[in-house]
Amino acid sequence: MTYDENHRENPYWLTEFFCSADFSARCVVFFSSNFTSNTAITKGILRALVELRDEGVDIKRAHFVEANKYLNISGGAMVLDLLEEDEVKEMIEKRLRKVFGFEKKKVLN
Repeated sequence: MTYDENHRENPYWLTEFFCSADFSARCVVFFSSNFTSNTAITKGILRALVELRDEGVDIKRAHFVEANKYLNISGGAMVLDLLEEDEVKEMIEKRLRKVFGFEKKKVLN
């Protein structure tokens, strides 16, 4: 579910992120939802979390829980299986920034 065939350097980069810390808690929270059987949703969530991690956020169980809660709520208003991976990433990243108060870091040129 976390294998990324589009990532040329390392197709297991999302797997490595997922397994990096607190693996058992992440598994229980993340894979207990039916929508994570959709690879676009799974990869979109993980890509959003990796983006936040790369900005210095210490990813915790609460971030996985909030992502799942938000998608469960959103699933009542839309068909999640129709979303593209990038759309899921954007939704989750935006939600986590709002709930946890993470500001997007500006890149200086």
